Amino acid sequence: MAAPFQMPTLWLNVEVDAEQLICEVAHSTDLQNQYDAARQRPTRESAHGRERRREQCRVSQKTFRERKKKEQEDFELSVQVLENKVRDLEERKAQLIRSLPLQYVLAAQPDFDGGAPAKLARKYINVFKTGYVPSKRRAGERQERFLRAIADEDINYNGAIGIQCILDNWSRYTSSFSAINIEAFRCDVMKTDDGAIVKGVTRSTLKMNRQSIELFFPNCPDTLKPRLIGQNLIVVATMHWSFDEHDRLVQLTGRGDFTSGLLTILQSPEDVAMVLTRSRIVPAQLPPPSSSPRPGKLNVEYLQT
Repeated sequence: MAAPFQMPTLWLNVEVDAEQLICEVAHSTDLQNQYDAARQRPTRESAHGRERRREQCRVSQKTFRERKKKEQEDFELSVQVLENKVRDLEERKAQLIRSLPLQYVLAAQPDFDGGAPAKLARKYINVFKTGYVPSKRRAGERQERFLRAIADEDINYNGAIGIQCILDNWSRYTSSFSAINIEAFRCDVMKTDDGAIVKGVTRSTLKMNRQSIELFFPNCPDTLKPRLIGQNLIVVATMHWSFDEHDRLVQLTGRGDFTSGLLTILQSPEDVAMVLTRSRIVPAQLPPPSSSPRPGKLNVEYLQT
C-alpha cells in the first residue's frame, strides 16, 4: 500500500506565513491609522481649497464694490459740476435777456418761452388754481410763502398796496363762491428789458351761491337770483405781471369779463345789466404801503417745482 502524500515543509511554512501576514495586516493599528489618514487627506485638502476660494471671492467682491462706489462718486461729482455750470449759464442768459428789448431776444431765440417771469406767472396761476383758504393752514402757508418769495412787499395790486391785499382778495373770492377753478389760456412776455411784463389770459369757473350774489351783485333783482344760484359763471380775465430788473414781481393787475359769463347764463342783455348795476367785482383799496424793507433778489426755487 502506497504511503500518503505529505505536503512539503516549505509549503507549509509559506502558508503559515501568509495567514499570519494577513492576520497581522487585518489587526494592525498603524496600518489602519495610515489608511484612515490617507482617506481623510483629500477631504482636508478640499476643505482648505474651498475656504481659500471663498476668501479670494470675498476679496474680489470687495474690490469690485469699492471700484463701483468710486465710479458712482465720480459720476455724481461730474453731474454736480455740470449742474452748477448750467445754472451759471442760465443766470447769465437771464441777465442778457433783461438787458435786451424783446425783438432782439426773439431774433436770437425764436422759441423763447418768456424765461423766469413767464414761469412765475404760470406758477402763480397754478398755486391759486382752486383759490385761497387761510383756515387750511398747510396749503395757505405754502401759498403765502410763494407770494412773499416772488413779490415785492409793497407790490401794487389793482391799485392796492401789499402782498396781504392779494391774499385778502383771493380769500374773498374763494369764500364767496361754492367752488372756484382757474386755468391759464396763455402767458406771453410783452417786454423783457428794464423789467419784464407778462400778459396772461385766464379762464375762471365760479360756482355761484346766494352769498356770492349778495356780495358781488348786491342790486341783483330777487327774480333773477334763482337763475344764478348753482350756476357756473365763466369769467375770462386778462392779467399783467410786472417785474423789476431782478425778476421780482412789483405790480399785478387783472380785469375779468363778467358780462359775457352772465349773458351765457341769463340769455338777456337787460337782465345782465340789472345784475351788474353797482356791482362789487373790482377789489377795494386795502392796506397802506408797508414800511418793512424790500427783499432782495428773486428766490428762483419756485421756478423748479
